[in-house]
Amino acid sequence: MAKNNSLDSFIKNKKVIIVAGVLMTAMIVLMLANALGFNPRGRGVKLENADLVVWGLWDESELMNSYISEFRKQYSNIKIDYRKLTPQEYETELVNALAENRGPDIFAMHHTWYSKHKNKLAPMPEEIMTLKEYKDRFVDLVYEDFVFEDKVYGFPLYTDTLALFYNKDAFNDAGITNPPATWQELQQIVPRLTKIDQFGNFIQSGIALGTGDNINRSPDLLSALMIQTGAKMTDPNDYTKITFTQGRSQSGQNINSAELAMEYYTDFANPRKTVYTWNSSLNNSIDAFYEREVAMMIGYSYQVEAIKAKAPRLNFAVSPLPQVSLDSGLANYANYWGYGVSSQSKYPSESYQFLKFMTEKEQSQEYFLNTKRPTPRRDLIDIQSQDLDYGVFVKQVLQAKTWRQPDNNTVDKILIEAINSVNLGLFSYSRALSQAQAQIQALADNFAK
Repeated sequence: MAKNNSLDSFIKNKKVIIVAGVLMTAMIVLMLANALGFNPRGRGVKLENADLVVWGLWDESELMNSYISEFRKQYSNIKIDYRKLTPQEYETELVNALAENRGPDIFAMHHTWYSKHKNKLAPMPEEIMTLKEYKDRFVDLVYEDFVFEDKVYGFPLYTDTLALFYNKDAFNDAGITNPPATWQELQQIVPRLTKIDQFGNFIQSGIALGTGDNINRSPDLLSALMIQTGAKMTDPNDYTKITFTQGRSQSGQNINSAELAMEYYTDFANPRKTVYTWNSSLNNSIDAFYEREVAMMIGYSYQVEAIKAKAPRLNFAVSPLPQVSLDSGLANYANYWGYGVSSQSKYPSESYQFLKFMTEKEQSQEYFLNTKRPTPRRDLIDIQSQDLDYGVFVKQVLQAKTWRQPDNNTVDKILIEAINSVNLGLFSYSRALSQAQAQIQALADNFAK
């Protein structure tokens, strides 16, 4: 029996030594892999020693540096320097830097920028993430905006959608219990919320809609209405062909969705209409809202904190963007930024690995908690939609739409000019939109060369 006990003890000790040896070997392998830059996720991607430069626009340096520190715990051979620029200088400085071959490896890009800057962008190497994995990670909107010819050209850290902001005190005073869910309901309550003095001046406007220059993101509002009414902003088979003025057949009649949208939008600034509630002499829509000069406005999630900061006692809430009909497919409108990788970068794999890391589930949720910007990830929508202030923006992401624009800044100017031409009685709805489409098409043709 003593010999058997000794033998059992020897075998057990041997097993312990073997297991310990295996674990020690595994740890050494992992440490070597990390030191040599191999991807621990198991794709066999070798990441080189790299010094990356990232240019951002909206993300604070302190936040980004915290993510960089976490990333470097896995990839100590990759150093990253983040620089935050101002909106006024950003695109010009970026284009100049890339032209002089001194640009960043990674840079913030508007979701419409592929058309304008495609020659400056490098696609994601396939070994970083498969196209299916990318599609499964993000909502449809992201795939439509950042994937071209089955290649990925960017990763967003967030998305954002238009929603209805309303003054609860103004609603209570007018006896209105709920915010409008449809545009028809909105038309019905606007006269009840509009207050005009004996001289015809607005004491309180019902909603900030109808003009171009003094309404924040008015081109987005018009685009949202056009998409909701059925306008095809571009040819489904060729995004460089602008098509929003094309009519469609409905119940045997030819319907021009873009004209219907323009008419609906500008009616709120037309003194001859019963919904007249806004004009070009009024304050900017955001200022008017926090100063209680307008009962409703439409805006993005980042305006929640801005309004709270300027008017901490304002009793307001946010509801979903009104729809043409709740019985048909919902359509919300998005405007957001992502990050792309420069075609000049010597380290495209390393750059995209960092962007992949930034949009992992844990990092993405932390990003929302720090910034309150809605997630682009499918698997976080249910969690973030519970947020009392920002949940409405998150819920809308699944139905969010946008369109591929040749140059977002110039398109904004063109659509504002179209709105102004209708407001001033210079053009009909049809002529204003036809001219706008022709101008945008010329822009698209220029970038396609």
